[in-house]
Amino acid sequence: MSARALLISSFLILILISTVVNAQSVRFNDDSDWWSILREDNGFEVKPKPTALDDLSFQIAGVSLGEKQFQQLASKFGKTTEIERGDAATGRNQVCYQSAKDGKTIHLIFEFGEVEEIFYLFAGGEEWKGSDLCAKSKLVSPSLSTASGLRLGLTKSQVEAILGPPDFVSGERIVYFREVKKKTTAIEFEQMRKDYPRVLSDQEAHAKFDFFDVDMYVVAKFVNAKLNYLAVSRTETD
Repeated sequence: MSARALLISSFLILILISTVVNAQSVRFNDDSDWWSILREDNGFEVKPKPTALDDLSFQIAGVSLGEKQFQQLASKFGKTTEIERGDAATGRNQVCYQSAKDGKTIHLIFEFGEVEEIFYLFAGGEEWKGSDLCAKSKLVSPSLSTASGLRLGLTKSQVEAILGPPDFVSGERIVYFREVKKKTTAIEFEQMRKDYPRVLSDQEAHAKFDFFDVDMYVVAKFVNAKLNYLAVSRTETD
């Protein structure tokens, strides 16, 4: 794993612990979490494009993928049970919230992989092992949306108006997959250089840490022509 990936992975673990502190943690050795894109049987492959998606699509309820705002999960939504599943590349930690009002249940789930950061927003669907452990939150409702305006109930044309033409289409599912390079901030550069296991010259450090890769991945599924499932993922590596 790269130095940046190690830093992110360690950071996510610390965040996850601080997020669900004093809450129960359980492990399930199963793949009943049908909504997870980290499961091996995701069913499709998409070739990435080199153009970035709007960062606003990676923000929901004031929480941004790839930023320290993950620490706000517990204070925003309340404490919930941390669930662990899988191993190695499919290893994943999940914290789940659901709508508090009666009616069709809305789920908002945050998932952390080896280097992946993902959130899911969907309505209804089959139960899975651990679904009864989701905490209820008044912030989770049919009107909950990303900062860019993605929310349940949109049509395909409305989703495409926000994200642009999809990179892959299969029936009632559309997928966006982008790989872009971004420049590190001065703070990120110094932190990665500090955490690297050996001392680097200025030239070596800049060659290694000046830029990093960002994978952006969005899956949208529709039922009766309305958005019913949204998965938004962001991964940063050297």
